[in-house]
Amino acid sequence: MATATTFPSLYSSSSFCMLNTHPISFLRLKTRNNNKCLTNKRLGKLHTRIIKAVAEEEEQQQVQVEKEALVSEQPVSVPVSPSDILTMFFQAEGAMDESIVPRVTKALEEVEGISDVNVRVLEGIASVELKKQTTVQATGVASNLVEVIQGSGFKLQTLNLSFEDEEDIA
Repeated sequence: MATATTFPSLYSSSSFCMLNTHPISFLRLKTRNNNKCLTNKRLGKLHTRIIKAVAEEEEQQQVQVEKEALVSEQPVSVPVSPSDILTMFFQAEGAMDESIVPRVTKALEEVEGISDVNVRVLEGIASVELKKQTTVQATGVASNLVEVIQGSGFKLQTLNLSFEDEEDIA
């Protein structure tokens, strides 16, 4: 085991070694086999090893943080009982050009759980009607549908929503 000791004698050149890169100017390293002065070259190697060790430790910590982040970002799946399933009846009225009807219809049909899509313009009033399977826990379902139709060119004026439980149907 190596131990470092300082010597108070400033005048005895054989008992100390000058180290320009270390804050302690007088340092002597004692080992079991013989006494060797810690030279700048050895100190540089030691410094390099310490830097590499610190870099490896930081890298391992970063990998650990990334793993923990992935685990916390994974979606949680909650079993849905039949009593939690709802059918949402969505009816929106507003304004849009008749040429936009296919674009709105296609955008809505791409959304999961939507059925019975009916988009039409009658006497200058545009309407969108559909059914959407959803759950009691789902939030923002209607606002997402509003974003879809408005993003397709529909100008919303009124919105009517109604819900039906799957238990009520049976």
